[in-house]
Amino acid sequence: MNLAFEVDQAFSPEGILSRTTEHFVSRSGQKEMALAVSQAIEGGYALVVEASTGVGKTFSYLVPALLSGERILLSTATKALQDQLFGRDLPRLVEALDLPVKIALLKGRGSYLCLHRMDMARQERFLPEGVSIRSLARVEEWSQVTRTGDLAELPGLDERSPMIPLVTSTRDNCLGAQCPRFRACHVNLARREAMAADVVVINHHLFFADLAVRDSGMAELLPSVRIAIFDEAHQLNETGVQFLG
Repeated sequence: MNLAFEVDQAFSPEGILSRTTEHFVSRSGQKEMALAVSQAIEGGYALVVEASTGVGKTFSYLVPALLSGERILLSTATKALQDQLFGRDLPRLVEALDLPVKIALLKGRGSYLCLHRMDMARQERFLPEGVSIRSLARVEEWSQVTRTGDLAELPGLDERSPMIPLVTSTRDNCLGAQCPRFRACHVNLARREAMAADVVVINHHLFFADLAVRDSGMAELLPSVRIAIFDEAHQLNETGVQFLG
């Protein structure tokens, strides 16, 4: 059974999506896009799709990607869409299609709590403007219960907060294997899970950071794949220029 046929069946009015996904309505534009994606996956060629609001683009690329059985990189321009795909859309479809697929979310290191930097901040005599002992204590309390260390999980933390640079690492100040908290490092855990996953949800910044690192011959941040899908692709040029010139 080829991929295009499976996708066509899934999106039909009596298909598996209609039977298992709440509020799903079969739409001609959605199926047309899904079939185009499935043919591009099977044919191994690039596909650029522009579709209007309401078509249901997310399901149009996720369903053929999941049914292909291949390892997928799924990249977005915003953390909000990244979190939506990982937390809502992908789990719904994996369950609806009954697939043994392992998914992982991977963001840049600045999105994860650095335990060593947090320990250092606790010992600072003077905290940066806008950071209070009470707010730092909230981060420490949360650090005891989080598994991922993803700061997006911390309620009420603005992504522009001066707290974030205080408790996250950069490539320059990361101690690597010399870090006293290396074994518990959230960045390393997220990268290990991504390397072992079937579908990895990333963002454009991380994709191009990986390309730049690979070109330098140093290492790889992301698993190698045959299929990469870029949602919000209109922002690819701007992000690519930042990293690659």
